[in-house]
Amino acid sequence: MSARTKPWSSTAFRLALNYGGLLVLTMCIVLAVFYVQTVGVLRARADRQAETHLRRLVEHAQQFGQDALENEVRQFLQDGVNTDTEIVILMDERGVPIIGNASAVPIRRLGTMGTRDLKVRRADHIVLARVAVAELPSGQFLAVGTDMQQQRDIEELIGRASLLAAVIAFVMAVIGALMFRRVVDDRAADIRTSMARVAAGDLRERIPVTRRNDEFTLLNRDINAMLDRLEQLMEGIRHVSNTIAHNLRTPLTRITLQLRNARQLTPDAQSATLARVSGEVEELGIVFDKLLQIAEVESGTSRADFERVDVQALLLDVAEFYEPVVQEGGGELQLRVQGHPQALGDGNLIASAVANLLDNAIKYGGSLESEAEQLPVQVVLSAASAQFDGDSGALGTEILVQDNGPGVDPASIEKMTTRFFRARKDRSGYGLGLASVHAIVQLHGGRLDFSNLPRGLQARIWLPQMPPSMENTALPDD
Repeated sequence: MSARTKPWSSTAFRLALNYGGLLVLTMCIVLAVFYVQTVGVLRARADRQAETHLRRLVEHAQQFGQDALENEVRQFLQDGVNTDTEIVILMDERGVPIIGNASAVPIRRLGTMGTRDLKVRRADHIVLARVAVAELPSGQFLAVGTDMQQQRDIEELIGRASLLAAVIAFVMAVIGALMFRRVVDDRAADIRTSMARVAAGDLRERIPVTRRNDEFTLLNRDINAMLDRLEQLMEGIRHVSNTIAHNLRTPLTRITLQLRNARQLTPDAQSATLARVSGEVEELGIVFDKLLQIAEVESGTSRADFERVDVQALLLDVAEFYEPVVQEGGGELQLRVQGHPQALGDGNLIASAVANLLDNAIKYGGSLESEAEQLPVQVVLSAASAQFDGDSGALGTEILVQDNGPGVDPASIEKMTTRFFRARKDRSGYGLGLASVHAIVQLHGGRLDFSNLPRGLQARIWLPQMPPSMENTALPDD
């Protein structure tokens, strides 16, 4: 049975129903308070009227006597005011009515004075009355009050209306919960459908995103971003697998053939063959070492070693290492640092990334596309505080490596960080250096991009700004 046929299995339905139940409970409490207050007001009003009329009649009897009291009772009953509901009974010592419009049921001596409920017979009907009772000096009893039938009718009307309102509210809460569940289920159906297709192997599937900036839209965008990243990783894995298989097949085949042919060679020729085979195996080992290094960086385990890095000191060390190499070829390496830029990260990894970029700049700097002539290599290594180009506008540290080479074909710039990609096949290399740089920059939450200059190529590393809590911490070498 699907979740659609079992509403209670839906979290959205339960939350909406609980919220609706809370509203119904609140409404019931409000109606109960209203009912109690209304009934209380009506009862208090009836008590005040009864006590007022009783007090007036008692005072009249004390002032003018028994006959005047009976005349006043008659006038009270014939004044036309509240005739349908008012009750007045003048009883003797045994409770037998002397004059009035009702009689106690059963006829008896009243033992309780003050305001009370009294069952009376009135117009051949037995009703419950709310009366105020007083004993006169003559020993007679006088009861003045109101027939409560009308008030009970009002109470029943309010009660039925409250019950009906509660039932309607409960039904509306259930209907609202079902509708809310349906809306949520419809929005979630797109996610489930897309996830099912992704699970089936369609990594290009994406969840539709509406223009509404609600929770589901934000969730869909986050999931789509995750799927984009997942597709990139899977494509990277496929590319790496295919490239490794392609790159290994030729050298392994060559190694196998050389070893087979070595059996028929002289000892000296065998030694030379083994030397060549050893060199090719070492090159394969270098490729796998670089792949393992990239995999280790992408795993994120190095984040535990992040600390405050002095970018200026780091670039000085890298420049000192590469400057003799550049000068040996007649070129020049310039270092330009503005201010005192810093970053949070692994200094060794950042230095490795800059070194890889310098390797590329030295390899391609000074050369022309026609290869007709070779100019001296000119490399500029610079760093400064800079703002990120994206929407966030975050501050950070920018490291630039510029050369005077021929640049790169614009169509190849986006592929430069792909494993085993080489823009120029005529130069030696494995196509893993820039992939390593890209992995290191991503590990640090930064950005790597390339752009052609009027003469040469510029590689740009942007690293996020130091957190304020670490800006005043001591450097590792301090």
